[in-house]
Amino acid sequence: MAWKNKLLTILSEAEQYALYGLPDFDDTQQLEYLALTESELALAVSRPGFHAQAYCILQIGYFKAKHAFFRFNWNDVEEDFAFVLNRYFNDESFKCRVITKHEHYTQCGHIAKMFGYRLWSSDFLAQLAQQAIQIVQRDVTPGFVATELIVWLNEHKIIRPGYTTLQNLISETLSTERRRIGDILAAVLDENDRAELKQLITRDETISELSVLRQDAKDFRWRQMTRERKKRVKLASLYSIAKGLLPKFGISHQNILYYASLANFYTVYDLRRLRPEQTNLYLLCYAWLRYRQLTDNLVDALSYHMKQLEGQSREAAKKAFYTDQLRKQKETPRIGRLLSLYVDDSVFDTTPFGEIRQRAYKIIPRDTLQNIAKRMIIKPASKLARHWMAVDEMAKRIRIHLRPLFIELDFESSKPDNPWLMALAWAKGIFAQKQRLSQRPITECPTATLPKRLRPYLLVYDANGNPTALHADRYEFWLYRQIRKRVKSGELYLDNSLQHRQFSSELVSIDEKAEVGVCQASCRLN
Repeated sequence: MAWKNKLLTILSEAEQYALYGLPDFDDTQQLEYLALTESELALAVSRPGFHAQAYCILQIGYFKAKHAFFRFNWNDVEEDFAFVLNRYFNDESFKCRVITKHEHYTQCGHIAKMFGYRLWSSDFLAQLAQQAIQIVQRDVTPGFVATELIVWLNEHKIIRPGYTTLQNLISETLSTERRRIGDILAAVLDENDRAELKQLITRDETISELSVLRQDAKDFRWRQMTRERKKRVKLASLYSIAKGLLPKFGISHQNILYYASLANFYTVYDLRRLRPEQTNLYLLCYAWLRYRQLTDNLVDALSYHMKQLEGQSREAAKKAFYTDQLRKQKETPRIGRLLSLYVDDSVFDTTPFGEIRQRAYKIIPRDTLQNIAKRMIIKPASKLARHWMAVDEMAKRIRIHLRPLFIELDFESSKPDNPWLMALAWAKGIFAQKQRLSQRPITECPTATLPKRLRPYLLVYDANGNPTALHADRYEFWLYRQIRKRVKSGELYLDNSLQHRQFSSELVSIDEKAEVGVCQASCRLN
């Protein structure tokens, strides 16, 4: 059955049928819904005439199934009517008669009262409209509003109104919401704000600019991330405007996402033709959402490169360690042969040392022997030392891939004296001056970011063993690694993000919760 009219479509055809379509029972459902209790059967039997009684039985069964009443002809319910005749009237044969409107509505009143429901009337319209106003501020999509209104009606045991009534109510509520937001925009946007928003859709060339803003990077390489950073810078001003204005609208995060999606849905030509307040709303929400998405893209790139560098540094250190071990295994037999010269009985004490040396060079060439001797004199590097040596080899990649991302992002912490944020701010200031970290006094670096066990690797020492400077590349890597680790754990966060915000920002404040409670209590009293 098609449900078509020229009003706002708030439900799909399937949803409309589920709510307003006549039930279509199978054999099992007939037994479930048309098998009446004593009180239900007593109500049906109290109606005048077989036709009214059969009609009442069907209405009771249909109401139990859908909590709604239906006006139907006997031809519409042939199978259910046959079931009722067989079960309650011993298959009596009688001529079908039309049930009067008076009898129909009388039955509806009795059935509703029996199940504790109230029939719909215009008296409930004001309450339903008030509910709709609250709902659209959570989610402005018509289907969601309709569903929530029906849930509210069911909770209060009110028979839902006709589909057209819901259409008119929701359509008017959405129009009221658009006017409300439009009035706020008209009041708070100044000429500069409007001009900046209008600039996005003024020239035809802007279409390509919007298209670029809508596209995500294909990968995390340097060029792609440079483009992502440029997009973010381009949206920064509009994002700042949106961040200040959106809380004044009193709308949900879901609605912001919905309005932002419309900026993607409409072409630039369409956006020009819409009312200015409507277009400005869509563009503001889009700027707010896209800026935060770009922030998350940069964080994802940061995590990707950090993970790559960490993995490669570990592998390089491990490879260097095993290479040394393998070399030692190969050199050990020859060193043993060399040492055996000192206990060889065939070599007399009077043998010239030069002759012994020549025999030694035949075992291990002179240059090789010198290299082995140097390695044996110097204490071998530990795995940790080799790790930092591998980091040294990655310094250029750290500067190219990681530094621009960390400079671009604004990390925050619930603790204002967080040493890692202090260190990052200090490093950003040095980089802005085109200097290296090693050029600044060690005392400027937050001490808490220099653990005792790593100081031998993060600091440069003089001949007397006193620290003289930071090991710039290693400390930068160490700082970035710790920032990423703390973002992942939630200790640090980014306010201008979707995925990496502070957890408490997702919670409803006590004042907002109390306000919702008052509204709900008021509706229950009404």
